[in-house]
Amino acid sequence: MSEGPKINHTTLEADGFDAEHPLFICYVAEVNKNVVGYAISYYTYSTWCGKAMYLEDIYVTLEYRKKHIGSKLLKAIAKEAVDTNCCRLDFSVLEWNPAQHFYKVKGAADLTLEEGWHHYRFSDTALKALSTATDA
Repeated sequence: MSEGPKINHTTLEADGFDAEHPLFICYVAEVNKNVVGYAISYYTYSTWCGKAMYLEDIYVTLEYRKKHIGSKLLKAIAKEAVDTNCCRLDFSVLEWNPAQHFYKVKGAADLTLEEGWHHYRFSDTALKALSTATDA
């Protein structure tokens, strides 16, 4: 896993808030005007069921965990998905992450275990190599 984000707040703001067509939806949790959590999602498409949503990230600061903030953020994303007629909400969780229990209690299915799906990624280097490959 990488050592943290490779973008800065300027890129984040431009992509999500300054764009004519924002690339993501963001919910922020605040306590006493301090940000204590956030959730970021975006629309995707499934050839199986149509419009879908992907939960890219949900985070709550350590001090505010187990205070239902994560549940409220997840509920807001779920409501956005339902209100915009998404057929599902997909996301990935690292195998060591104890948040897996949080998602399972909320009703999420572990597709790796239940259906054998694995999440893959082309890194920027691999993506560039693939895009210029002469054997494709």
